[in-house]
Amino acid sequence: MAGIGFRLKRLIAEESYGGWLRAHLYGAVLSSGPWLLSIFTLASLSLLSRGIVDDPARDLFRTMVAWTYSFSLVTTGALQMVVTRQLADALYLGRLGVVVTAFRWTMGWTALAHLGLGAIFYGLAPGLPLGARLFGVMLLVVVSSTWMAMIFVGAAQDYASVVAAFFMGNAVSAAAALGGGYLWGVEGYLAGFLLGQTAIVFVLAARIEREFPARGDAERLRFGRALRKYRALAVAGTCYNAAIVADRVVFWCSAEGRRVSSWFWTSPYDTAVFLAYLSVVPSLTIFLVRVETDFYDRFREYYGAVSKHGTLAQVLHAKERMAECLRESLRRVFLAQGPLSLALIAFAPWIAAGLGLDRLQAAMLRPLLVGAALHILALFGTIILLYFDRRRDAAEVSAVFFVANLVLTAVTLWAGPRFYGQGYPMAALLAAAWAYHRLEQTLRDLEYLTFASQPMVPEDQPAAAS
Repeated sequence: MAGIGFRLKRLIAEESYGGWLRAHLYGAVLSSGPWLLSIFTLASLSLLSRGIVDDPARDLFRTMVAWTYSFSLVTTGALQMVVTRQLADALYLGRLGVVVTAFRWTMGWTALAHLGLGAIFYGLAPGLPLGARLFGVMLLVVVSSTWMAMIFVGAAQDYASVVAAFFMGNAVSAAAALGGGYLWGVEGYLAGFLLGQTAIVFVLAARIEREFPARGDAERLRFGRALRKYRALAVAGTCYNAAIVADRVVFWCSAEGRRVSSWFWTSPYDTAVFLAYLSVVPSLTIFLVRVETDFYDRFREYYGAVSKHGTLAQVLHAKERMAECLRESLRRVFLAQGPLSLALIAFAPWIAAGLGLDRLQAAMLRPLLVGAALHILALFGTIILLYFDRRRDAAEVSAVFFVANLVLTAVTLWAGPRFYGQGYPMAALLAAAWAYHRLEQTLRDLEYLTFASQPMVPEDQPAAAS
């Protein structure tokens, strides 16, 4: 994604308000992906569908979509991280032929696996109409495929096509869902939404196929071997995405949960935590457009000094510049996110009242806003660890976040309503602290890690006989 960041940064270099606005608008859409626009689409549908679809059907639709997005993140987490690493390696080595093959195999395996998972889940779910079962399975396949396609879109570095695809697809989803809901109830509502999301996948796939046509050096991607080789990355991806869902699942299983239909549950916590997530979109945008690109320059400078046989003084100087860039980047994120989060915390009662939240949701919103800001710090720290190929450290951070969010949310529920919403910020704080502890260790020992990680014998030569 740093490649996209560099392109967006050139828009800022135009030194015009329009360039700055376009760069950050594209960055907001790309950094938040399908999640952000889907939330706005669902919110629009909730407002516009009153009088068209009855309340039980609308609640079922909204809950099915939320569950689909949440659990497809978990089920694709391992493959997302492993495929990203394989794709990055292939691009670095100039093996462009692997991209389109990797894309086809990834999308095929993702669709097939989630078709099976969806068939089991919806086939056993009691009390759902046949149409809802069918479209629920298809939506799981489509959303999971969207998560995977976004990896390859980053390689294509075509932000304009991505923005157009998501805006067009979600507009189709909204219009078709309203029309389908009016004609056929919840099945039509779900089918219409599915239509627009499917269009997104096809547009993204066409863009990737056009950017990376099949070549003679195309090769098969071996997922089993890759998952074994990058086991720590698979753990990191699964645990991190599971951490995002864990606190909501705990609330669904508690006394605060409300059964919508079949196996689908919701709780007052869902709305509050989604609003908190929206508050960090500016930080995600800044990270993509400015922070990651600045760090990447210093990162390349450091490893350039190493690979070009620079002196120890040159290597240490490059390391210090990289560390200084990280400190400046962290300060920049604080300056952007801190005042925004503080303002939202101060005005939380009025925001909650304007959005029609009840008193419990309004009380939860403040700690959740703090948690979202800390969550972003943990995410940024994990990304930087992965730049240094500290896969096990990244897996540790994600595992800490997942276990802490699960346990602490359960503890706060046991403690009573006064403590609702405080498990997530405590878990995010623990994850952020562990991420920066590991990052500090990495920077302290970077010279040793850099040189000790090199093979004693080139990989393409046999070891000398002893």
